[in-house]
Amino acid sequence: MKKNVLFIVIDSVTNDVIFNKDTSKYSVPFLTELRKKSISGDRMYSEAPYTEAALMSLLGSIDTMDNGGYMDKLKGSTCVLEVFQREGYKTFFNTYYPSIYPSQLVRGYDEMKYTEGFQFMQVWEYRLKYFSDVYLNGDLLEEEKMLLVAMLEDNFKAWISYFEKLLKKDHETSMIYDCIDLTGMDKDLKRVLKEYNDFCKNKTVYLEKLLTLRENHQLFKIKTYMMVDKVHNDEVRNMVMNNYKDVFKKIAKIDFTRNIIYNRFPFKKTIKSLFKRDFKTVKGLLAGYKNSLFDKDLYERIAPNYDLLKNERSFYTISHELMNWIKKNKNTNWMSYVHIDDVHFNEMFFTWDTDNIDIINNDFERARNYLNKVPKKYKGSVAYDLALSYCDNIIKNIFDFLEKEKLIDNTSVVITADHGFSYYFCPVREKCVNSCYRENYNVPFIIYDKDIKPRKINKYLATKDIPSTLLSLAGIKIPNEFKGKNLIKFEGRDYALIEYMGGGCPDVRRRPIVLGVRTNNYDVIIDAYINRKFEDNELKEVYDINKDPFEHNNLAKRKQIKVSIEKELAILKKRFDELTSEYNKQ
Repeated sequence: MKKNVLFIVIDSVTNDVIFNKDTSKYSVPFLTELRKKSISGDRMYSEAPYTEAALMSLLGSIDTMDNGGYMDKLKGSTCVLEVFQREGYKTFFNTYYPSIYPSQLVRGYDEMKYTEGFQFMQVWEYRLKYFSDVYLNGDLLEEEKMLLVAMLEDNFKAWISYFEKLLKKDHETSMIYDCIDLTGMDKDLKRVLKEYNDFCKNKTVYLEKLLTLRENHQLFKIKTYMMVDKVHNDEVRNMVMNNYKDVFKKIAKIDFTRNIIYNRFPFKKTIKSLFKRDFKTVKGLLAGYKNSLFDKDLYERIAPNYDLLKNERSFYTISHELMNWIKKNKNTNWMSYVHIDDVHFNEMFFTWDTDNIDIINNDFERARNYLNKVPKKYKGSVAYDLALSYCDNIIKNIFDFLEKEKLIDNTSVVITADHGFSYYFCPVREKCVNSCYRENYNVPFIIYDKDIKPRKINKYLATKDIPSTLLSLAGIKIPNEFKGKNLIKFEGRDYALIEYMGGGCPDVRRRPIVLGVRTNNYDVIIDAYINRKFEDNELKEVYDINKDPFEHNNLAKRKQIKVSIEKELAILKKRFDELTSEYNKQ
């Protein structure tokens, strides 16, 4: 029998924070030991700093901007779950952000579980709002209209399906239906069906009306049904709010007293920015340092609505759905893709969606144990460390389950992140997420299989290598269109790529691609427009990562810098030429 495959993606984790800090052995003891028994390394890179773009590589084994980029998700690419499904595997995944282009988020699953609700506002904010401005300026192309029509229709279908499944309490909604007030949903379903019927009469006219009316359109008057009460027990809620204030006070104290002494503030960069009258950078650096001292959201985690700080279900709840599904399918080959958001901002380090006091007590006991081990010279975000600790414990529970069910010997496990984390405030930065600093891209990975010899890969790797590795663990042939390598055998590259569209809508026609490369010597970033020659694109950032490992000193404006980065520019030109060739064919 072929191996089962468990694929766990912890959203927003930087490799150094989880594995290379003095506190790592205390915050993630299970993963620290598991790493010693696995294939791993410190140079795995995502190509993008946020989920939407990062998943192109992680699920499709391509470079982010291949096949038209991520405007319509994985529509033009093969999802790794599809390959498993074609080989007879039962496949599972849990949803996250089930909007924008819902049917193309993940393809190839036998069972999906909603972990949050459908929100039409997501497709508006991430796509339609941007193109509304383009349309009102008279610049919307016909092929763009067709793309938006298809995207809107896909959202209608997902919206209708979401309402129908909730009203029937379908098994796909088992994690959310008892947390949502369904009053009036039958009427709102009829309203969505009416709007969809109007849309089908003339799809282009309907789209144009939506782009014109914007938030005044009828669609925005339909209620968004989200989870409103995950705990279901006010006694438990009050217990959490009252019994654990000491934990939060200690977190706040450590953050302030340690960071104010040991977290380096970039004075040189601040002074240079002042001389350049770059007050935006100065303001950002001061805000970043302030955030390292004061976690402004900390006490919201035990506020009366602490269970609503995240729309999603907790990793604990998802893990039990996963284990129940595995039990039902233990006599066949299965592949599970579990994507969890617990360490993403806001960081949560206890099971916020349960009324089981024992579970909550255990979570806080683990938190207290960690707080007692924080070293005097600590710097960073204690709440984030505790969120990693929370996930570490649940992954341990999953391994215990696999052992108990006698499945561990026949199961390969891959654990990674989709992208890094930028709210650790160590080092202090002037901006988060949409920046090209290493912590946004350098992700951890573990490949565990009892039949594979542990080793550390020292060269650069990319998350596009993960899908090929997942298939190889199961003995499945890697499709020709997959660009990633099999990490069971691969020794790595001499560089890592960055490519995505910055923040907002990924419009390649009007906006530049953030195109970058990291080698052993330099980190180089350009703004790449596909309608320009390579030489005409602007060199945005250059860091000498040997002399300046924290990337504080941007050398992009230095005279003759291009002589020093000839190797990096050659790599970027090769990739730029590939992209322009592809887009010019469209």
